[in-house]
Amino acid sequence: MFIYSIIFPILAIIVIGILFLRLRRGKTSLSSFVVWTVVLIFVILFSVFPDASLVFARAFGITRGLDFLIIAALVLIFYLGAKLYYKLDHLQDDVNKIVKEVALNNEITLDDEENK
Repeated sequence: MFIYSIIFPILAIIVIGILFLRLRRGKTSLSSFVVWTVVLIFVILFSVFPDASLVFARAFGITRGLDFLIIAALVLIFYLGAKLYYKLDHLQDDVNKIVKEVALNNEITLDDEENK
């Protein structure tokens, strides 16, 4: 038995527990909890049963299980990167709106500065 088939499931169960606690405290959304739990269940599945990746690989027309895992990881990374970029773009728009509002509310004219 490989060392990763012991360590990965233990770490995945710990992370699922942490995610559950964050969900109960309201710091994580239900959809995020479900997505990460599914990903971590697959980590447990593929670390305990490495040949299971062959079943998924063949279902998607890929010849090797490791190739499937690498492609799935890349797809997940690209998805998370796009989601992060989308949130960052919206955050930048919100900051710009707030800065404009503060600037308009605290407008100082040259006449005000000369009178001081």
